[in-house]
Amino acid sequence: MTATEAEAEDGRATGTVARDEDGRVTGTVAVDEAGRPVVRRPEHVTDRWWQDVAALLGPTVHGTPATAVTASSVVVRRDRARALPRLLARHPAAAARWTWTPAAERLRAGGAAAADGLAALLAADTAEQSAWPADIDLPALGFVRTLLPFQRTAAARLLRAGGGANFSVPGSGKTTVAYAVFTALRARGAAHALLVVAPPSAFEAWVEEARACFAPDRAPAVAVRPRVMARTDTVVVLNYERLGDPAVRAALAGWSRGRKVLTVFDEAHRAKAGAASRRGAEAAELARRADAVMVLTGTPMPNRPRDLEAVFDLVWPGQGHRLVHGDLAHLRDRAYVRATKDDLELPPLQLRVERIALDASHRALYDAMTSRVRQWAQDAAGAAGAEGAASGAVAAQAGRALLHLIAAAANPAAVFAPGQPWSLPLDGPGHADLASLVTEPTRHIRPAKVVRAARLVADHRARGRKTVVWSGFLGNIEALVTALARHRPAVVTGATPLDGRKAELDRFRHDADCWALVATPQTLGEGVSLHLAASDQVHLDRGYAAGTWLQALDRTHRLGLPPAARPTCTVLLAARTVDERVNEVLNRKVAALAAALSDPALRPVADPSLTDGDTDALLGDTDALRELLRPW
Repeated sequence: MTATEAEAEDGRATGTVARDEDGRVTGTVAVDEAGRPVVRRPEHVTDRWWQDVAALLGPTVHGTPATAVTASSVVVRRDRARALPRLLARHPAAAARWTWTPAAERLRAGGAAAADGLAALLAADTAEQSAWPADIDLPALGFVRTLLPFQRTAAARLLRAGGGANFSVPGSGKTTVAYAVFTALRARGAAHALLVVAPPSAFEAWVEEARACFAPDRAPAVAVRPRVMARTDTVVVLNYERLGDPAVRAALAGWSRGRKVLTVFDEAHRAKAGAASRRGAEAAELARRADAVMVLTGTPMPNRPRDLEAVFDLVWPGQGHRLVHGDLAHLRDRAYVRATKDDLELPPLQLRVERIALDASHRALYDAMTSRVRQWAQDAAGAAGAEGAASGAVAAQAGRALLHLIAAAANPAAVFAPGQPWSLPLDGPGHADLASLVTEPTRHIRPAKVVRAARLVADHRARGRKTVVWSGFLGNIEALVTALARHRPAVVTGATPLDGRKAELDRFRHDADCWALVATPQTLGEGVSLHLAASDQVHLDRGYAAGTWLQALDRTHRLGLPPAARPTCTVLLAARTVDERVNEVLNRKVAALAAALSDPALRPVADPSLTDGDTDALLGDTDALRELLRPW
């Protein structure tokens, strides 16, 4: 046996490859469940050769080499799929024959097309992109709504992109702009139908805006979650949760067969987790198969830069990383449109944070709860440190504990007595032992934030103004409904059926005796316009998700708000509780979003002092266990 043969046998050969009969081994390029290219090691090759191939692919790997490179495969970033053929043709990878699975071929071709389309768009500056195309006359095409100047600019730029990304603030008319772009693409033969993926709260807007934008005889047929997708339906609206249904996918294939479809992801931040979540993965798969894609969201980065990457990837598969962190980041402002609050010329929002002191009984129970939870968190963190990482079960428990602390800062009964009738102590706050506070919180504790919210609604009513009151917790919603009973509040939560939501919204908008709307922001914080009924908001509690916070704000502060309106938002913050930390995190996240989108108008929202349920929607990307260990 030669030295080389000996080295090959024990896996330490210097670049030697064991060969098949035809002189070459065969490796595979496939796609993993997350939609990323995977280079799979050929059989009969030495460890040293494979290590050299992995080193060659090093600049393309997803994450770090320690996590992306194994003894049998290399996981590559989606945005580098286009570079793989060139790299695999170089030494030492060229010693093998590389076969591409059909999915990998589609990914490579799609990535190449996306890269080329994005490059063509970025070659023009925003002024050039904003020029209205001479071949498009919207009124002549049946689109009769007059676009405001910033909407016309957005439509021109999105039309140039063939879809694109509209990150304009909520309430700026993104649905109207989308219909304008669809009309133009349809006139050019680039789109024949429109598929909208949206949360249920946004369904109404796609129906109502179609009626407002088009002449009656030119309005497209809009079908919302149809049982049967008819070819006569020009616009089909579905929710994200239905994308994975095989029957829906089959129906979409039949509906779209033989025609080009513009796919619009409304509130696209819902797919911000990308391939890491089922919703994101299904949206990404639909986007890869679409003829053209448009994303709409006023909060494309609700928690972190990776959210923005995922949203960009829906439009230009594999290019999100380049636009956020890579070689195209300096041209990012050419890849999206954003109308700011300044563009809307709205009356300024008066944002107030009221720090509320807890009464003695409330404080005693809350502090005991915090102490108990922190002790549990310390024990859990210690165990995680010994084992290497916290388990999914521990992380879920930490998330629930953190949410309980947020809910209890407003109303301990939401945690300790859910479902029990809510009432205030008849004789004011009581003085009781801890066991009594836990078992009968409504008898002994006067929740100061709930009481203050009721007072604010009464004050607004005295001035003839309706109020939207937000809470993320059903227990707190129930307390608010009882506390506001004399104001006949409308109520919308995740448990409210779609038909019931419409009835409650209609009552709030049109019933003169209904002075308040009580709702969860994770249910009603997107796609709904409330500004013609109310311009005052009260937030009983908030979670860590900046997107949920900003979206809720814009339900009453949006395009069409009367110039004489004096919109207000009051955030109730329990002093010396987790509320203080939530406020700090939201400030930081909104400031980061303002920087990423070059929108300084967001900064006053991030720091109110300048202007004096659904776990994901409330916690965002927060590491709950770490939060529980922080002082506040």
